[in-house]
Amino acid sequence: MTDTPGKSPSMTVTLERKAASQVALQVEATADEVEAAIQASLRRLAGRVRIPGFRPGKAPTAMVERAIGWETIRHETVDHLVPELYRRAVDETGVEPVGDPELDLGELERAQPLKFTATVTVKPEVDLRDYLTLRVPMETTETTEESIDQAIQEARRRHSELADVDRAAQAGDVIRCTLVMRRGDEVLTGGDEERELELDRELVIPAIVDGVIGLTAGESRSFETTLPQDYRQEELRGATVTIDVTVHAVRERTLPPEDDALAVLDGHGPTLEDLREHYRTALAVEAADQDRERHEAAALEALRDYVRVDVPEAMTDREIERQLADLEYRLASLGLPLDRYIEMSGQTMEALRAERRESAASRVRLELALDALAVAEGIEVDENQVEREARAVAEGRKVDAAQRRRLEDLARRDLRRRAAGQRLLEIVTPEGVADFVAT
Repeated sequence: MTDTPGKSPSMTVTLERKAASQVALQVEATADEVEAAIQASLRRLAGRVRIPGFRPGKAPTAMVERAIGWETIRHETVDHLVPELYRRAVDETGVEPVGDPELDLGELERAQPLKFTATVTVKPEVDLRDYLTLRVPMETTETTEESIDQAIQEARRRHSELADVDRAAQAGDVIRCTLVMRRGDEVLTGGDEERELELDRELVIPAIVDGVIGLTAGESRSFETTLPQDYRQEELRGATVTIDVTVHAVRERTLPPEDDALAVLDGHGPTLEDLREHYRTALAVEAADQDRERHEAAALEALRDYVRVDVPEAMTDREIERQLADLEYRLASLGLPLDRYIEMSGQTMEALRAERRESAASRVRLELALDALAVAEGIEVDENQVEREARAVAEGRKVDAAQRRRLEDLARRDLRRRAAGQRLLEIVTPEGVADFVAT
């Protein structure tokens, strides 16, 4: 499919749509624009060469050309003119590239037009189908007496007292210890600083609790364990590590009675019933927040799966690179280079990318769906808020005008997606919905 050519005083652009969300931009610059670009190249190059008898940049262009040769001028002109022509072609046609173009470039000659074709992957079209009929029921969680009982027990734990005991550590104790987690010779966490460790399998990795139980003050132990798949640091999930622990004190916890005095101690009324009512209300608020978050996630998932769109590989690849850059940043905060992490985990970079492909494609699909919804609903954002968001990101950094525009574009995109998420909740729950929290 070939669209109507774009027009400007100095070039023409023809857009041809291809398969797999690709377009070919056929660009032709006039001979006059080519000559103007050649003269600009000569002026730049004149300042880099020394011509006897002339100060840098002051020699006649004909002498400069003889001194440096036509091929140097040609390369200089192409390097500056083609990117500028491509940028203008993108602006004129309104396409949204999602990667770098492949160029099929004709020869640049004096007194001749310059023709080239830029083939590039662009943001795909999204078919929202009959999105206004999309529904996601809002599920509600009831606050049970059991959950209130648990909150009361947690209050008792918070106000408990710890006393040193001269015996081996057992479940429920709190030990003061030094604990080091390492993989081979590499220390992952911990050090010489003492810390408190609650011997509760619901709060601490069960294997660590089991490895410490039975130790008395002054005793040490080393043992291996495999970190769980839900470990807080993604890069360490499933890793086999060695735990070195030294116990300095074993402390027994004594809980206060479950009576009116507990309510006073906790600061929520004079009676135990007042305390229960406080936690009944608090738990209901917490449950409502969690219900909203789950509903938002379900709504986003429903939209993502409902729309029709072919996600370009280039967009998935870019999202994978973003995820890997984030992983590298987090590893660096642990003092672990990415290549060292790959080596220790027994993976390859190709495997690392492959295991992220599905989630990356899913994320891109959702972002495309939200962008399409924003367009369909005519969603605009407050430009003052865009400026505030960009200014907050740039705070403390030196940014030029181009970088500032980039930050504003990102802020505008994110705010529009957030607004699209809010509109989505209104669509899928027409009886009413709370504010959208996150995308």
